[in-house]
Amino acid sequence: MRNAFSILRKTVMRLAIISVGLVFSIFISAAATSSVDTSLIAHFPLNGNAKNSVTSGVSGKSTRVKATADRHGSAKSASLFHPGPGMEFSMMEFPLDISPKKYPEITITFWIKAEETFKSLAPLQSGNDESRRIITRTRDGAQRWCASGGKDGNIYGTAVLKDQWTFIAVVYDSPNEQARLIVNNEVFAGRARMGNSNPGILAGSFNGAMDELMIFGRALSLEEIESIYGSQIDKNTEEFPIKDRSSYRQKREASKLSGIKQGDQYIVGYKELMIRDSMRSLNTIYIFREGDTISVISEMGKDWFLVTNPKGEQGYVSGKTLKANAYRTGDFKPLFRLLNWLSQIFMMNRFANWIVAAIFLAIIYFAVKYRVKLNNWFARIGKQSETEAFASKAQKKSGIKRPPILQKYFPVQYPKWWMIAPGLLFGLLIITGSFWDSSELEWYFSEGAKIIPQDFTLPIHWVLWAVSLVIILLIIALALESLSIAGPLAGLLRFAMLAVLNVMAIVVFLYLLAGIILIILGIILLIFALSMLFSGGSRRRYDY
Repeated sequence: MRNAFSILRKTVMRLAIISVGLVFSIFISAAATSSVDTSLIAHFPLNGNAKNSVTSGVSGKSTRVKATADRHGSAKSASLFHPGPGMEFSMMEFPLDISPKKYPEITITFWIKAEETFKSLAPLQSGNDESRRIITRTRDGAQRWCASGGKDGNIYGTAVLKDQWTFIAVVYDSPNEQARLIVNNEVFAGRARMGNSNPGILAGSFNGAMDELMIFGRALSLEEIESIYGSQIDKNTEEFPIKDRSSYRQKREASKLSGIKQGDQYIVGYKELMIRDSMRSLNTIYIFREGDTISVISEMGKDWFLVTNPKGEQGYVSGKTLKANAYRTGDFKPLFRLLNWLSQIFMMNRFANWIVAAIFLAIIYFAVKYRVKLNNWFARIGKQSETEAFASKAQKKSGIKRPPILQKYFPVQYPKWWMIAPGLLFGLLIITGSFWDSSELEWYFSEGAKIIPQDFTLPIHWVLWAVSLVIILLIIALALESLSIAGPLAGLLRFAMLAVLNVMAIVVFLYLLAGIILIILGIILLIFALSMLFSGGSRRRYDY
């Protein structure tokens, strides 16, 4: 009996261990499946149909598509696309939005075999030239696999080979404006500024077969793509990593938040401050007047606050509105108004700002015209005689001391606009950079501007860096000129004046350019209106 009981106990223990192991393995498998499903948007095996194997996914529909053998030779395991009547290709339509707005990061993988290599193919597309799509285009005498880069053209891969199964993977990273194309075991990198796509994907427009279309809602790692490919990717792998170049946008968005906290107190700095009856409402419940003290009761979320005044009136105001119309207790009211005004100087829809720009232009004109008198005045303030400040080499022998290097170059007499050269050059840099590549201009001045170049990959980076370096050298030259003309203290005062003039020059430059553009557009509209008027008046009427 004891032996039988012992055997029974051991059997039960083994069954228990096996059961625990099975439960544990099922749990691990379920967890792994769950982790994949969170990023796998769609998986279309393409077994001659457009069914989606992802449970939560939506299947597509196919038109004149046939089942064919896949890359392993398994029958009816891939989809065959071919030209139809009237040059209409068979196709599949998938109701899936893969635009950057929907999925900022995305990875697309599939296998494809082309039966023709002399035509441009469009096996997978979601819209026009600026949308995410995989196509082929001719380069160096051959059709090549391409990933669309939107405004940056195409990212070219290897040549299309006839009747050979080819693995394609594309990674789009819209926040960093990059894309990676993988063709079999080789990586191709490029920039990609994409537009939004149509709310659907089309597969087809080529003569050949496609298999195992998978779409992930994130950028897969190279190792993950290798696991799908089933082999090692070993060519140009150093180009695969995508550097984070979008974090500055998050920092900028965070900097836009007011930073106001519960218990802070402000004083209304203008005539009126509208207090709303709820968050994001346009209904005014109270008007706080200039000089009223505002106490922040609590933060209501999304940078909206519940506030009150000494009368006990309570309502809601956004942080942006509060900081634009009130200043912290203890701050200087005129300084608050000045900084607030400066922050709005480039709002060109305000007529008052155009008046200010005209005043700045007048100040710059007279400063440049009377620059010699200004230099002499600063020299007297700095207790240097006019002859000492502008002594020649002959005068130097008579006892007048002046640093020889500065004497040789300063003061600069020509060009006349020398004193505002940094401001003019900076304004030109902003305008040119905006037309050339506004995105890279934004990145450069947010985090790319460094004395020693780093992460420069495009020509615009080097142009911005070179011009910025010239501007810095010009500013240093103006500082040295001020010291040579007026000495330390008065020279510092002169340099401060030049700094203000250069800021004015930037404002004037941008407003003048905007004015010129408006004038040109006005002339074009006037010519168009006159041509329409005269062409309409010259028409003959025929009555029958």
